[in-house]
Amino acid sequence: MINQDGLEAMRTTLAADGYAMDVSEAGERVSVRITVADPDACADCLAPEPIMRGILQQTLGVPEQSIDLTYPADSVHD
Repeated sequence: MINQDGLEAMRTTLAADGYAMDVSEAGERVSVRITVADPDACADCLAPEPIMRGILQQTLGVPEQSIDLTYPADSVHD
């Protein structure tokens, strides 16, 4: 079960940098898709994927290994 307060906090934080976040649950898996919502999005503000997974684990309250994370296609954050 996703922590809804953490989810809203993450959405607000990402929106401030020009990104949107879609989250869905399927069994034990949590799918997180981050997309560019603003053409002037701050590319340097999006944390690298390994760091983002840790942040999502803490804010959503789900195990890091259960998170399927998708970044914007033109983003290079390994």
